[in-house]
Amino acid sequence: MAVLITGATGCLGGGIARQLLAAGMSVTAQGRDAAAGADLAQKGARFLPLDLCDPGSLTPFLAGTETVFHCAALSSAWGRAADFQALNVDATRRLLEAARASGVQRFIFASSPSIYADGTDRFDLAEDALLPARFASHYARTKAESEALALSYDQPGTMRVVALRPRAIYGRGDRALMPRLLTAMRRGTLPLIAGGEALIDITHVSDAARAMVLAADHAETAGGRAFNITSGETWRFSQLAGAAADLFGLSPRRRHLSYGVAMAIATGLETLHHLVRPQVEPVLTRQAVASLGRSLTLDISRARADLRYVPQVTLAEGIRDYAA
Repeated sequence: MAVLITGATGCLGGGIARQLLAAGMSVTAQGRDAAAGADLAQKGARFLPLDLCDPGSLTPFLAGTETVFHCAALSSAWGRAADFQALNVDATRRLLEAARASGVQRFIFASSPSIYADGTDRFDLAEDALLPARFASHYARTKAESEALALSYDQPGTMRVVALRPRAIYGRGDRALMPRLLTAMRRGTLPLIAGGEALIDITHVSDAARAMVLAADHAETAGGRAFNITSGETWRFSQLAGAAADLFGLSPRRRHLSYGVAMAIATGLETLHHLVRPQVEPVLTRQAVASLGRSLTLDISRARADLRYVPQVTLAEGIRDYAA
């Protein structure tokens, strides 16, 4: 199977690349991190230091490609709406058009459970759960738009499209969940919004990557649908933070903030940064408050049944792997 992985120098894309290269697949890896790209090239990948927002045609890069794993995205709680639209939606549309024109058979799209967040506690959500009328961030809005766009290209007999919504990916290459948590704790303070009682599903990168590969394997029957992906375990944020603190030998002071106070602080910081430091992400954003202060758990029974997905990495194993 000849594949193209976009965002291959990121956490999820890199995880997919490592798994497929280990299996002897022909891998073309797109990304903008030259060092990570060189590492993939040493493992046998063909590396493309390509910016998907560049206006040139993507079709030449897809010659002979059977499967596309589209993981590239602007994934942040902060940034300009136009930038999220350009990479998450417009570049996805161009890639879909090029894939269809090139005869790609399977297009596996990395979506996001952030599209479920509406500022309330939500539990055991299935893939058909109601989405909010107003999304929590530019990221969530554009991921919802690009997921719907990708699935609209699903066509039996030509190109099957499957979308996955992996929850809170961590592990090797993680630049969001664990790094931010550890940075906060190393400063000596761990903010616990709403007492740290919010429930969260997380997913080790190896499980998320394997789920993407399984989606390609089952694309003929799974095409046109989205699938939730998690570790199958649910944790309170305080438990997750405590496990990380213990492993890294940290003893941060716990600072309790009500949800309302945390949201007010984040709103004020965002307003200030928009005025004087628009290029710098505030230390606390409204998206972060909603993510850490409100429960969001997912039902993965569809992935278990239709993709034969079985989580393999526990939180304890995953944190040890990240620390190694």
